Amino acid sequence: MASQDMALTSCDEEVANGCHLCKSKFEQPRVLSCLHVFCEECLKKHIAKNGFMPNMLECPDCLQETKLDTKGVSGLPLDYIACNRIDLKAMEKTQIVCTSCKAKETAVARCTECATFLCPNCVTAHQFMRCFESHTVLSFDEMKGDGDSFTTIHKPVTCNSHPDEVMKYYCHTCHVPICNECMILDHKQPEHCYEKAVDAEQKQREELRNLISESESKVQFCEEAASVLDTHLSDLQMQYDNARSYIEETFQSYKAILERQQEQLLKELDSIHSSQELQIMETFHNVEKTIEKIDDACKFAERLLSCGNTLEILSLIHIVGTQLLSLINNTPKLDISVGIAFETDEKKFEASIQEHFGKVKKPEPPAKKEDSPVSQKASPMHSSSSFESDAFSLSTGVITPDNTLPSLDVDLANNIVAQYNLAQLAGMAERSISQSSSNATPPPLNFADLLTTESDVTAAQLNAINNLTALAKMGSISLSNGQASLNGQLVSGLNLHSTQMPNSPPSGNQVMRVMNSPSPIEGLESLLGNSSIVGSGSRVGSPLNGPVLNGGSFLTHGVHSPPILPPSALSPMTGQTYNPAPRSSSVKLSTMQIRCKFGQLGPGKSQFSSPHGFCLGIEEEIIVADTNNHRIQVFEKTGDFKYQFGVAGKEEGQLWYPRKVAVIRSSGKFVVCDRGSERSRMQIFTKTGHFLKKIAIRYIDIVAGLAITSEGTIVAVDSVAPTVFIISEVGDLLHWFDCSEYMREPSDITVRAQEFYICDFKGHCVIVFSEKGHFLRRIGCENITNFPNGIDISDAGDVLVGDSHGNRFHIVVFSREGTLLSEFECPYVKVSRCCGLKITSEGYVVTLAKNNHHVLVLNTLYVV
Repeated sequence: MASQDMALTSCDEEVANGCHLCKSKFEQPRVLSCLHVFCEECLKKHIAKNGFMPNMLECPDCLQETKLDTKGVSGLPLDYIACNRIDLKAMEKTQIVCTSCKAKETAVARCTECATFLCPNCVTAHQFMRCFESHTVLSFDEMKGDGDSFTTIHKPVTCNSHPDEVMKYYCHTCHVPICNECMILDHKQPEHCYEKAVDAEQKQREELRNLISESESKVQFCEEAASVLDTHLSDLQMQYDNARSYIEETFQSYKAILERQQEQLLKELDSIHSSQELQIMETFHNVEKTIEKIDDACKFAERLLSCGNTLEILSLIHIVGTQLLSLINNTPKLDISVGIAFETDEKKFEASIQEHFGKVKKPEPPAKKEDSPVSQKASPMHSSSSFESDAFSLSTGVITPDNTLPSLDVDLANNIVAQYNLAQLAGMAERSISQSSSNATPPPLNFADLLTTESDVTAAQLNAINNLTALAKMGSISLSNGQASLNGQLVSGLNLHSTQMPNSPPSGNQVMRVMNSPSPIEGLESLLGNSSIVGSGSRVGSPLNGPVLNGGSFLTHGVHSPPILPPSALSPMTGQTYNPAPRSSSVKLSTMQIRCKFGQLGPGKSQFSSPHGFCLGIEEEIIVADTNNHRIQVFEKTGDFKYQFGVAGKEEGQLWYPRKVAVIRSSGKFVVCDRGSERSRMQIFTKTGHFLKKIAIRYIDIVAGLAITSEGTIVAVDSVAPTVFIISEVGDLLHWFDCSEYMREPSDITVRAQEFYICDFKGHCVIVFSEKGHFLRRIGCENITNFPNGIDISDAGDVLVGDSHGNRFHIVVFSREGTLLSEFECPYVKVSRCCGLKITSEGYVVTLAKNNHHVLVLNTLYVV
């Protein structure tokens, strides 16, 4: 009953909207093969205007073609339901004209047998003439009193071939209703199988309902396809941006002779991008049209089932079933292949230039020594201190022998870092000895003393030990006759053989010692992961083995050895790095409860389409950049919709795929980053959504993170070429710094005091910079902060890092120095591609699930 009421309401709305061509009420509504309905005269004018072929008609709405028979538009089936509703509306307004005579008087009743409207004279005739003796006449007032009679009126359905005959049978062979004449002339048995229409109704209704159900199931597929296509479009744009950037860089190298080539390559890239984009957009369009067609067809079919009688259903079921089967069998296929890349061979180009441009004769350089396969694969290890640190002010004799300098080959960085790490170890031993002995000349460094010293261990020293271990695994350091050597060169000051015992037994303040090591040699061997310490230049041992590299512990009192950094983190840097030990699989994470979840795919209020960013307002309202809907939506923390602003477009004041939004707290203004007509655009809006100004940011490719400092300056980080830009509210570029040396792909940024915290999505950590761009420290590591995509800092100064790796939202809480404090996860909902993390004053955590098209507000029970 409820579905019938909904169908009647939908039908009334369609009738009220009228014909889309003439913008007025329907006159002889005809049904096209796509199930769109138009006036008969409007369709004739449409054919004449567009010059279609006489046997073909293209739908003005969806452009689907409809075949016409010899009768043309008049041969198309009538929309019986619409005709009945039009008559019903006319009855309600008592404006219907008598259809039984030619007097054109207003009708006051209806004959159920004739299915005609009667004026007062025809009513009298029906009462007294014998030919109407068995007819039932109901006045409009009587029909209004009987709700069923008033809401369900039906005209007799006559045969197209024999207009005087009412159709009473259904031919299963031809799938059409037929009359008595058709049964005798055109649908004879046994070639044709037919039965009474009443008997065929139930089976045909069931078949139509099954078609509706199957068609509706395709809508979900199409929605998923639309999401996949959107991802393809984003990936295509990302690949296009990366390829374009690579082309630009290559052009800078070849600029002297490649100006024409640059233009050609960019045109080729644009052509390929446009072609693939057009292909995706066409498929996207086809998917959307398929959804619309299925929706329209299902609505029409539901309306037919709910409102049509037997013959009406049987008259239209063929065309309806044909359309639904056509939509089912012609669902768009995602034969999309996205891939744009730029390839060049700089070596061949350089060789060609050297050969043809000219040569400067000079002495032949000495042949380079070939590296072993191990050293070729190994990237230079690094300490948390840079090459500009105080370690390089040490005397040459401490670092290398006075009469030996390493050659400037590919092992230079390896040598310098290894020497620095050994110098750090030597410095630790010297400090330990100076505290326990007053001798003017300190004895040689003994690893037994080093590994059992009572002195405190600094982060730099800890990194020195870890890097020394890694270098030993790579074969850069070996031990010979109790002496450490670097790439075959003896390092003075490091002596392994000593019978000297530590000055005092290990105490409670002891920080470092080798676990269960009976001798210094065996302890060092354990430290170096059981690599060979006999002979010189030995490179036995895999870098993947050993307790240190696998996160094994060799520190006491809860101090654990951090694992060697992943390749993504191997870059020179200053400051300190905290890498917590990998979490054990048995560790139970604190559970976050879902306080509020709102949003779904769609263009309406409280609906989203791949939102890429959000922020919290002055009153902690949730402000969402609804990317594919080209707007900004504002919500209460409870999920209640407040307002929205934004008109789709590339002009100033309009929004075109907004990705990030932030609030200037001093004024409440919104800063919105979108595409616009360029690569990236930044616009300022009032807190009510009125456009103020545009800030040109042509120097930014894709804004991965957006934040506002306490002074009101805008901080944006570029994900294509990792760079941080500090921009004033008026649009002036105040400062910028390159952070590509320290990270791979920024994904979010937050600012606290004079420190910038940036998530490195592919580096699995957070990098902290000063406002001047100096590297300070790294927080987190792989297995702890996998693919971080959101960061915020609580009022207490704790750093919250979020990720959606593994389809669940996971948060790690660190101190500002990088100490891991706690972890939370939400196991109650699966999420994909979360963007951002914000913490409210109550301690609720807010995040945005881009691919799920909703906002999550989680109660962590975490007091800030």
